[in-house]
Formats: sequence, C-alpha cells, structure tokens
Amino acid sequence: MLTIKKSDIADGLLLELMADMHVVKDKIAYFEKKCNMQYEVFEQAVKTRQEDYQQWDDYIEWKAYRRLFEDISHKISDIKNADFEIN
Repeated sequence: MLTIKKSDIADGLLLELMADMHVVKDKIAYFEKKCNMQYEVFEQAVKTRQEDYQQWDDYIEWKAYRRLFEDISHKISDIKNADFEIN
C-alpha cells in the first residue's frame, strides 16, 4: 500500500495554487496597465459613465480575476495553516 503524507499533499497543492495565483496576478496587472488605473477607480468610472460595452466587459472580467485572487489566497492560507482534510 502506498502511504502519502498530508504535508506532501499540501506541498503539491501549494505549488498548483501558486502557479494559478501567478496567472491571476498577471491578468490583474494586464487590466491595470490597459486601463491605466486601479480597479476601484475603474469600477466607479464604469458605473457612472454612459454604457460602454468594452469597458463593461473589462470590468466584469477584472472583477472575476479579483475574486479568484481572493479565493486562491484563502486556499493558500488554509493549506499553510493545515486547515484542510483529505477524504
């Protein structure tokens, strides 16, 4: 029978999540550069301007990447704190 340590699984998950985090950070940086502003400023601008479908699409996608960033950050924190279980 194969025996795998919980710490080995955690290390593998951390590597995978960190790779995902790198991709998400690059996407967020792309939008900051493309729009030449921080997300919060862009969000206010999009919500107060007349509808611009390209900007609205950018807003939705940027917002999704920010949520994904937070989700991955929480998962990384949980794994580093050994706050997970294996089924």
